[in-house]
Amino acid sequence: MNNAIVDYKEESYIFFSIGTFNYAFSAKYVLDIMQLVELEYPESMPDFITGLLEYNNQIIKIIDIRNILKLEAAPYNLNSKIIIVKTKNDVFGIIIDDVKEIRRINTLSMNIPPYDTEKSYLEAIYTDKEFSVTILNLENIERKINSPYSFTGDSKNSAATFLPKDTASKETLHRRRLHYARKTKEVTNEIIKSQDTYITFILDNNTCCIKILHVAGFYKFLNVKLTKVPCTPDFIVGIVSIKGRYITVIDLLKYTENRNVEITKETSIIVVEYEDYEIGIIADAIGETIDIAENLVNYKQDSITSCLNECVINNSIYLFLDIKKLFGDEKLYVS
Repeated sequence: MNNAIVDYKEESYIFFSIGTFNYAFSAKYVLDIMQLVELEYPESMPDFITGLLEYNNQIIKIIDIRNILKLEAAPYNLNSKIIIVKTKNDVFGIIIDDVKEIRRINTLSMNIPPYDTEKSYLEAIYTDKEFSVTILNLENIERKINSPYSFTGDSKNSAATFLPKDTASKETLHRRRLHYARKTKEVTNEIIKSQDTYITFILDNNTCCIKILHVAGFYKFLNVKLTKVPCTPDFIVGIVSIKGRYITVIDLLKYTENRNVEITKETSIIVVEYEDYEIGIIADAIGETIDIAENLVNYKQDSITSCLNECVINNSIYLFLDIKKLFGDEKLYVS
């Protein structure tokens, strides 16, 4: 038996930035990703608590992870994000600067620090050719924020002082909170997963969007080795082996419009997952992470037959990838 296969253990991790630092933790903890909203601060609380938020009929703590990690304090802004997480014993939110991606990584390739991490907030270091990231231990962070010895109550050093204070920003945070409350009013018994956070990609000069939690990774087309499969539709480019997984790669432009994508150094493969299945789609280039309010997504009626649905938001045209419709096509699967 191949020991490399036996020892291989892969998990999805969410990568995000705080200032100039990159961090990650297992995506299994993530319940929601939202824009910074108005928070309550009814009384003196520990320095690392930025405020309180009503989430799914319960009041949860929103923490400043920089305070816990002893990073230099910095003001939040309207582009800051909140990741809502669920650990074994608690639900809480973490304010971060930006979500980078969700990527599958081999946990056995992580580097364990040369000291006892049983009570540390640092779990491991992961490094690849592009960057290095610190893996956080959320269970230990949860124990920290719920410890009876963590209370300091010094309002001068409170993380709440770093929230935007100008009138325009406060009004924006208030509107976001009202919108979020309306959005979740009828789904309080469901786990909401990043309904407003999307990754954009370019396809034939069009800006396309896909929900971030359906994205398992990005790979430069020229850096992977594709294996052609005979007797398959012409939009199936081939099969690629990525970290032990064999994934069918399709030319999305050929699939939707019967035109071949032009391969350049920016051409990328986006690994998309839905339920227990994965497919690689070819994109001209990867864009950025954006937040789009769910109530603004109104599809044009003449586009609903395609897996790319046209939508106009703030006078800009986007194509939203319909994951369910794409994965429902049996022609995509190579046996």
